[in-house]
Amino acid sequence: MKKFTFNLDPLLVLRERDEQNARMALSEVNAQVERINQHIAQLEDSVSGTYASWDGESGRRFSPMDRMGLANQVAELKRQTEEARELMKKAQERRAKAMQALQEASRNRKVVTNLKEKRFQEYTAEALKQEANEIEDIYNARRSAR
Repeated sequence: MKKFTFNLDPLLVLRERDEQNARMALSEVNAQVERINQHIAQLEDSVSGTYASWDGESGRRFSPMDRMGLANQVAELKRQTEEARELMKKAQERRAKAMQALQEASRNRKVVTNLKEKRFQEYTAEALKQEANEIEDIYNARRSAR
């Protein structure tokens, strides 16, 4: 009997490549989410640091200009934090889409993989059946030769 061949192997390779690309895209989005998280944490630390640095100068009197400077500095840091949070929302949406794409790619690959396994099992069963028939034919031929 001839060797097992699966005529959809090129499709399986394509589906595996699609799944790998989806995994890479998800990895990139996850890295971006992590960078944004770190940036948000940095900005929040900067706000605390700004208050601490202005508090360290409490030995002198604050003029109204100093207070406006502090308020403006803190407001700018908070604005940057809000921008980063908006970027985070968009990145999380991209992550959800990337996860969905990965699940779909995995499902598509699994369909072809399952089909290949099923075809191989059918091939194996047919090979065993053919081998059993050949053995029976040999046995019958020897028996009739006696």
